[in-house]
Amino acid sequence: MMPCHWYGMCPYSQGMQGMQGMQLIQESNEVRLLEEEEEEENLQLMRQGPQPILSNQNPSRVLVFRKELTGYPNYGNPSGNADILYTGTQGTWTFNMPPLMAVLLNNTQRIELVIRGALDDHYNVAENRYSATVTFNGQRQNVGQLPFVHGRPAGQQFTNWNELVLNINPRLARLNNRVVIRNTSNVGANDWIALDWMELRFIV
Repeated sequence: MMPCHWYGMCPYSQGMQGMQGMQLIQESNEVRLLEEEEEEENLQLMRQGPQPILSNQNPSRVLVFRKELTGYPNYGNPSGNADILYTGTQGTWTFNMPPLMAVLLNNTQRIELVIRGALDDHYNVAENRYSATVTFNGQRQNVGQLPFVHGRPAGQQFTNWNELVLNINPRLARLNNRVVIRNTSNVGANDWIALDWMELRFIV
């Protein structure tokens, strides 16, 4: 066998170089095919209609304190229970936080009090006659028209709960927070408002 340096040629090295060259050509063709496929896919998407308009903002940091309401063994979802306020009555609920949360209060940008509720299943009573007031740590909040509707199905676990969202001034928040809701509806004494759960959300 002749040495590879004979006449400056080596058939083995040329064979290896040829194989490497073929591999580079094959990889280049594969990349080109992938690019063509991506371009064709983008064209197909453009032909289908408007493209999505997206954003990618930094996520908000939200700490949620949730209070499940279980006063009456029916209607509520998913617990199967709910608190009931008859016309002219009121209820008080407290959100107690550990002392470590004092730092959170100093850095809170916004607070939401979320109340999930529904009206009774007395469908002969107009929904716009129901009303309520909400007080947070002694400060009355602007409720306006209740977003609640008559619960359905009648006499069973309701499936059409709605949420009342109240923006709370962060300066009102304490380690022990007191929520008072009064049913001020212009309806009969036996008509009522059901409350499924409440959440106090701290946005920092």
